[in-house]
Amino acid sequence: MNGKTMRAAIFKGGGRVDMEVVPRPVVEKADDVILKVEACSICGTDVHILNVPPAFEADRGIALGHELAARVVKTGAGVKNLKPGDRVVVKPNIYCGTCWYCLNDMNNHCENMVSIGVHIGGGFAEYCKAPEKVCYKIDPKLPAPTAVFAEPLACVLGGLKKLDLMPSSSAVIIGGGPIALIYLLMLKRAGIGPVIVSELSKNRLTVAKELGADIVVNPAEQDLASAVKKYLPRGADMAVDVVGSQLGAALACVRRRGTVLLFGLNLNAEAAVRQSDITLREIDVKGTYVDDATFHTAVDILEKGLIDLKPLITHTLPLGRFLEGVDLLRTGKGMEIIIVPDGEPDA
Repeated sequence: MNGKTMRAAIFKGGGRVDMEVVPRPVVEKADDVILKVEACSICGTDVHILNVPPAFEADRGIALGHELAARVVKTGAGVKNLKPGDRVVVKPNIYCGTCWYCLNDMNNHCENMVSIGVHIGGGFAEYCKAPEKVCYKIDPKLPAPTAVFAEPLACVLGGLKKLDLMPSSSAVIIGGGPIALIYLLMLKRAGIGPVIVSELSKNRLTVAKELGADIVVNPAEQDLASAVKKYLPRGADMAVDVVGSQLGAALACVRRRGTVLLFGLNLNAEAAVRQSDITLREIDVKGTYVDDATFHTAVDILEKGLIDLKPLITHTLPLGRFLEGVDLLRTGKGMEIIIVPDGEPDA
């Protein structure tokens, strides 16, 4: 390799990723920021992309990875607020700023959205590129393994904005991966309880309990709705489906006039539900997609240390072991898997 090339985990389609030496990104537009990746975590979306058939689509020929912390190495002539040496986290969903949704403060629904690590090169590489408007400066002292949580935390905050978070309200979280556990930490921080976590992996249930879940349920061993109603006879005030295929289970867990929040995204999942059940019980079903103007808040929470995310990190791997990390996440043996392109990050 030379100063013009880099290593990257390139998505080939059909569940295949190859480690390749490819050209480094270069400044092409005035607002371009060239970033040296410090760390990038493997998201459930990356696993969905690599499933066969995929549960989420990505373009071939790019590096995946959208949960990243990086250091600025070069900027375009129009960049005003960043300089080489600054550390940033990146909002991966690049919005146009001019479509109807952007002009109405809904840029998470931008009609022209392009996503880093899905449509253009992402963080499972030594370098990547992003426009200045999606780069958020972080404290120089914020460790990269903590900073990578900015994107998933921002997405969780986008969902929480849609819930009526009254202290002592009850909640069910369906799923026990990193996103689900961030929901757990934030709900407990807001005074929600009891919080019930449903998850198939015993390892993840153990972590959920350690992080404050009041009750944990393995739905392979007991019916989730029955387990919920053992503790909450009327049902929970709210249920969050982090899996992306559990609408029916979530509906069965909530009380009349309860709320179901759909977070997980699985393009292959189809739910068979009785619409009358929603109507008669006046259940409020809401969807939430990526962050919702919540990146600044996510960075603020991380910098202030308001929640402890270190227990979620189970593995830190070099770039060449990316697929090993995917398998750890897919099988439930790992939780937050962090990929470090250039050695180990500062702890």
